[in-house]
This record gives sequence, C-alpha cells and structure tokens, in this order.
Amino acid sequence: MYRIFRFWWFPLVLQLMTLSVFVLLIVDGFAADTDDMAFAKVLRNTNLSNLIVWSYWWPVIIISAIFFGRIWCMVCPMELLTSLAARIGLKRKPHRFVRSGWIITLFYTLILFVGIHTLAIHRVPFRMSIYLLVLLASTVIVGLIFSRNTFCAYICPAGHLLGLYARLAPFGWSTGDSSICRSCKDHSCTASVNTYVFQGRSCGVGLNPAQLDDNTNCLLCGQCVKSCDHNNPGIESRPNPGWFVRPWFKDIFALKPMTAAQTAFCLVVSGFVVYEVFTEWKVTKELLVWMPDNVNIWLGTENTWSHGLIKSLTLFVVLPALVWLFPYGLFRLTGGKLPINKFFCIFGITFIPIMAAAHTFKALLKTTSRIPYWEYSFTDPVGVESARGILDKSLQLVPLPAWRDPAITVLSLILVGCGIMVSTVAIRKLTIAHVRDSGCRAWILYLIPGIYGGAFAVMICLWRLNLM
Repeated sequence: MYRIFRFWWFPLVLQLMTLSVFVLLIVDGFAADTDDMAFAKVLRNTNLSNLIVWSYWWPVIIISAIFFGRIWCMVCPMELLTSLAARIGLKRKPHRFVRSGWIITLFYTLILFVGIHTLAIHRVPFRMSIYLLVLLASTVIVGLIFSRNTFCAYICPAGHLLGLYARLAPFGWSTGDSSICRSCKDHSCTASVNTYVFQGRSCGVGLNPAQLDDNTNCLLCGQCVKSCDHNNPGIESRPNPGWFVRPWFKDIFALKPMTAAQTAFCLVVSGFVVYEVFTEWKVTKELLVWMPDNVNIWLGTENTWSHGLIKSLTLFVVLPALVWLFPYGLFRLTGGKLPINKFFCIFGITFIPIMAAAHTFKALLKTTSRIPYWEYSFTDPVGVESARGILDKSLQLVPLPAWRDPAITVLSLILVGCGIMVSTVAIRKLTIAHVRDSGCRAWILYLIPGIYGGAFAVMICLWRLNLM
C-alpha cells in the first residue's frame, strides 16, 4: 500500500471510476419513480441503483471504516470534485461555525428525519437520485466558495460517522520516523504553496502528518506522501508519512473526548442503530414504534411530513437521550460529581464500539438478504417490471443460502460481545481518569454497556435463537 500511494494515478483512477458509477446510478434511479410505498418496498430492491446504494455501498463504507479507517474518503468522487472546484474557486476560509462540525450533524439529521423517514429516499429510486444530485451540487458549490477540502472536513454527512467508527480501526495514517519530520526544512506536507497542487498537495483538511495520532479526520488521500516524495527527491527515508498498523481500538482507549457536534451526532446515530436492528424483528419493532405512533395519535397528525418528523424526533433524539441520561442521572442522584456536558462528550465514546457492532450486524443482514434480487437486476436495471412480477408472484426469488441465518447469528453475538467488552474497558479507563472521587458510585456508569449493549444482545438471542 505504501508504494501504491506514491503513484501519481492513485487514488485518482479509482475516484474517476467511482464518479462514473455515481453518474450511472443517478441516471438509472431517475427512471424509476412511484408514490405507492407498498410498491416502493419491493422496487428499492429491484432497481439496480437503489440496490447498490442502500444495500451494498452504505453497509460497505460502514464496515470498511471500522476495520480500515476512512478508506472510503480515499476513493470518494466528492473529494475529487471539491478539490478541483477549490482550485478555481474563491478560496475563502470557512467560518468558525462551519469548522465546528455542526453542519455535518445538522445535514445528517436532515437526511435522516426528512430524507429517509419522511420522503423515503431509501425506497424510491427517483428521490434517491435527487438526493445524490444535491450531494453532488453541494460538493461543487462548497468547493467553489471555500478553501481546500471544506466539504470533506466540515459538511459531508458521512464525515462524523466514518470518523467515529475509524477510532476502532487497526490501521492509521501517521509518520514512520518523527525525527525526520523534526529535521524537515521544507514542510511540504503542510506548506501553503502546495495547497492547490493537483497531485502532491499539502493536507486538504489542515492536518499535520507529523502530529497525527488518530483516525478521526484523516481522509487517507495520500497527498502528503506524494508531496513529501516530490519535494524531497532522493533523500533517504523519504517519503515519511504512511498507512501503518496500529493497536485495535487505539483511539477509543486514548479517551479523546468528542466535540459537542460529534456528541450530538453520536447520540442520534445511537438511536438510529437501535431502530435499524430492532425493526428487523416484529416483536421489538412493535415495542419500539409504540411511543411515536401513540404520540402521533395524541397529536392528531395525519400528513406524511408531521408523522415522519415526530417519529424521527422520538426515536432518534428522545429515546437515545433517555438511554444516555439514565446512568448519568443515577450517578448524580447517588452523589457523583460530573458535569453533564463532560459526561456526554467523554463517556459518549463508550457507545461507539456497541454502535459499530450493531451497525455491522445490520449491514450483514441487509447485504445478504438482497442476494436473491441480483438475478433480475441486470436484465431489468430500472426494476419496475421485476417489482411488479414479484408482487403478482409471476417472478420467484431464490431462497437464501441455508448457512446465512446461523452464520450471521453467531457472528452478530460475537460482534456485540466484543463491542460490550471494548466499551467496558473504556468505561474503566474513563472512571479512573475523571471520577476518582466518586468511589463505588463510578460503577453505575457501567450501565452504559450493560443497558445499551445488553439490549442488542438480548434482542438477538430472543429473535435469532427463537427463544420467544
């Protein structure tokens, strides 16, 4: 990988390939539209674009971030487009609010509340294509206005999620020999003169490779390697930056607090992951949606917009906030001393391993359950006729492989178990560092993995092992 990063065509060729696929997905999605949500539930799997985007691309970038860091950002076409736009744009420094990360949190929340749970962009291919076009336009517009990779660093709706999950990865970007960086005279990887060089530019998100020690923000674009190589030809031990093996969960155990924007994002995603997993089983789905359904009945909301927003607010803000606040509330009631903002930003990281494990379980469920639809996806990429055939039973889907259910069940329990253990270790380190004066009350904070992780473990056992 180290040698590949030095080639001028890497990752440019891969970015051009993903951009081409991106355009084809938009075109194919525009050909399939419906207002019938019952029909859309089948169409989302028969339309090739929708199948790829929501059942394979999104799960794959989640899993890849957990194991390899923000490797998707390396080949993302958005990074290429915003970099090219920034070369000819106004190059304005982003405002402090933009740099705070709140736009990512708000953008993601808007997509989740309005896009997915109100307009169903994940089920209607036409609406998905509009969403992808909005992303494309946003990338270019931001690039034309602001400097460097402002979109990737502060606006991309996937930015926080990939950054949080990348904290678990056993690979990371850093430098091979810190003494080489200390003796460096040109500092090509951070020099402003290299900011807009096409290949071999300084870091687009303002990082210093010599000081980089976590996976949260690095896009793995490899430009600092090329910059170091191009500006120091023939010098021994150059280039110095690289992608190295690191301890598992290093950034979780480093106990680096999240920002306020990251914390809010993490809270919303913690609720979203519960929804994604629990709605797979009819029993837990009915329990989960009971509260938002009754709130909608009580308020008398009938239109799609009000119903979707209330449902989203309840499931992705209110319920996860209650889960987060429960152990904190008990801790404070028993005399523990810890400011609430400190609890959220510091102890919020202990939710990440369990979220990642549950998200991986959902990703495996989704990708494997869609295997039968590939039989018709290339003969009918628009998917309308295939969806009609499946609904009227003139087309039959092949059954899933017999190994699928037991294999995913075992793997899911292993993943959730690992998530709980990592979270528990992080709790122990955090209590030692931040709540030494609270004595045995600190044990209350172990309710975080106990309640949140335990809910997933119990649900999976009851559902997948047919215990209920």
